[in-house]
Amino acid sequence: MRDIVGKDETLDILCNEELRIIQKRKGYRFSIDAILLAAFVVLKKHERLLDIGSGCGIIPIYISKKGCRNEMIGVELQTDLYETAQKNSLINHCEDHVRFINADINTLLRDMRRTPFHVVLSNPPYTKRRSGRECPERSRFLARNEETLDLEALVGAASSLLVKKGRFYVIYPARRAGELIQSAASRKLALKRLRTVHPRRDESANLILAEFVKDGGVGAAIERPLYVYDGDAISAEVKEYYSFGD
Repeated sequence: MRDIVGKDETLDILCNEELRIIQKRKGYRFSIDAILLAAFVVLKKHERLLDIGSGCGIIPIYISKKGCRNEMIGVELQTDLYETAQKNSLINHCEDHVRFINADINTLLRDMRRTPFHVVLSNPPYTKRRSGRECPERSRFLARNEETLDLEALVGAASSLLVKKGRFYVIYPARRAGELIQSAASRKLALKRLRTVHPRRDESANLILAEFVKDGGVGAAIERPLYVYDGDAISAEVKEYYSFGD
């Protein structure tokens, strides 16, 4: 196991030692946001899943380790993150159904439309182009800023790659919720589930988890809030996300 981990990488063992994730020591590293989104996603038997901006592959691999053997594809623009995702698929023994592509999603749309997906998800860049403080580390900058994938491009790709009644899942800043919902609606993606994410019970939401349905009807479920922390400790619900395998 250790032979596959480079000197510039770390190995994190999570979820009752069921999940092993290699990451670069420097550059972009996944956050709790990815786990929250992975736990929010509903994936039914035989449904095909696409993860746009897959990073180190954490989300499809997490879903796989929960027992889903569905075909899952992750698209990642950054070559170093793609190579790490490939490693993570191997060490988690899911390479037979979880695979990764090193490309810009916009270059794949024509080919991928031939076999559309039932589920598309993304933990995308949160900051508008040129509106945030520029990070000197390029990998983190691209993962956090809409330099190569802005909201309109993301929603457009998701809609074009979904089957009718297919589902799009995303985690996004609460301050941009209106922008997300409006953009999705313009691409025939109807909001069906919304859950606000709060750091603590007495704090305002900083994120939202959303499910959209392509060509879906009116009506959405606003779910109970998700609190990440209970005081200084991780909340009981979020702790469960890291405890599958019990």
